[in-house]
Amino acid sequence: MPVLQNMMWYLDVRTVLLCVVVVLVLRWFWGRPKNLPPGPWGFPLIGSVPAIVREIRRGVEPHDLFMRYAAKYGPVFRLKVFNKTVVVLNDYNSVKEAFQHPQLNDRPKVLLAELFKSEGVAMASGEKWVELRRFCLTVLRSFGVGKTSFEEKIGTEAEELMKEMSAYNGKPFDPKPLLINAISNVICSVIFGKRYEYTDGDFKNLLSMLGENVKLFGSGGVMLFFPALRHLPFMSTDKLESNVKAIVTFLINVIDNHRAGFDPENLDDFIDVYLMEIRNNQANDKAGAKHGHLTEHTFTGTIANLFAAGSETTATTLQWALLYMAVYPDIQQRVQAEIDAVVGRNRLPRMADKPELNFTRAVIWEVQRMTTIAPLGVPHAAASDTQFHDFLIPKGAFLVPNLWAVAHDPKVWSDPDQFQPERFLNDKGEAVQADELIPFSVGRRSCIGEHLAKMELLIFFSFFLHQFTFKKPDNSPPLALKGRGGFTYSPREFNICAAKRD
Repeated sequence: MPVLQNMMWYLDVRTVLLCVVVVLVLRWFWGRPKNLPPGPWGFPLIGSVPAIVREIRRGVEPHDLFMRYAAKYGPVFRLKVFNKTVVVLNDYNSVKEAFQHPQLNDRPKVLLAELFKSEGVAMASGEKWVELRRFCLTVLRSFGVGKTSFEEKIGTEAEELMKEMSAYNGKPFDPKPLLINAISNVICSVIFGKRYEYTDGDFKNLLSMLGENVKLFGSGGVMLFFPALRHLPFMSTDKLESNVKAIVTFLINVIDNHRAGFDPENLDDFIDVYLMEIRNNQANDKAGAKHGHLTEHTFTGTIANLFAAGSETTATTLQWALLYMAVYPDIQQRVQAEIDAVVGRNRLPRMADKPELNFTRAVIWEVQRMTTIAPLGVPHAAASDTQFHDFLIPKGAFLVPNLWAVAHDPKVWSDPDQFQPERFLNDKGEAVQADELIPFSVGRRSCIGEHLAKMELLIFFSFFLHQFTFKKPDNSPPLALKGRGGFTYSPREFNICAAKRD
């Protein structure tokens, strides 16, 4: 009798589990909203995760996989990642239209906000995001960011970097640590009110952790936007979490030092202005506060967002630019010839020279197009059920812009896999930037540091080519233009030689 009871109990449990599975499967197939974009089949509960993970482990980048799907299902297609609907946008028109739609401008909840325990400007949504973005842009402009007057600060840092390059006397070196330090110093001068020497151990460690995290987020930054993936056995986040904790500690120390020496009559940098706003909010009731969302909760996250956005992507673009110049010496010579003709050899380039540096600008744009530093951009989320391209985008769905697909669309770019800066020159030899070149994304959530990055790229790149010729080290393997996936698409480590020009 006990044996029979045990068997009955076992059968009951198995029956219940089977019923649960059947209900979930039925809900998966019949509980979905109608008229969703087309897309590949996915498993109940886990969706397309196995297929995506399998391809990533084979070395296929997500942006390439999504281009494959787009060829089959169209430029707007849908995936299911666990319980999330993901709509991938694969051409310029769909990205532009979606990211200009007021109901498609939210940000999904991401791993960084959870780890930082702070919601910064890049990750906020709704009224909070509008206020934080407006405040950040206003303060950055007040310190000259994006204005011609700011070029002296950028130029000073570029000259410091060239001193470091000159110290190698033409011998091979890894440019990435120098580039990230220099570019970071530009934004640090605005946010922190100081720059850091290249020998500063704490700052070097901070930048190293920042770069490591970019890789740890996985190809295309998948783990950043799909935090549940971190529970998969081969995607441990222990190192990621320890790095974030150390970065937060560094930023909090900087903020606390500002707090200790705060002088409301002398607001020298972004942190000072933010502290002033927090004080003003505390002096008023929240309903009457001018910037009610500028709180301690959004402080560290916003500082981290601005610091990261103003460091990694521009440094990586310059790293790619140097690599391409070494691989294409004839194009490097044409850039140098143009700079010499416009600027001469007795001074360094200036922003005033920009209109005449047509080929130089075309080369920068082509590097940005070829390498597309953030291949999948930063996803948006639907604030409500939204009709888009005759499809329904359900509330909470992620919208992922495949910027790589946009930059390599053969319908827009002839020979898209070929490095051809001339594609950005008109018949008169004038530089004309195509609308479809969107390395900073588009719409109201486009990169907050776009104007600063454009100025940095022109000044640093023109300074470099004015002063040096970049070459592959002798007796070394050929330089590879194949990148390495992460949240950003960066070159594999390489050494380069900077030969001083006469």
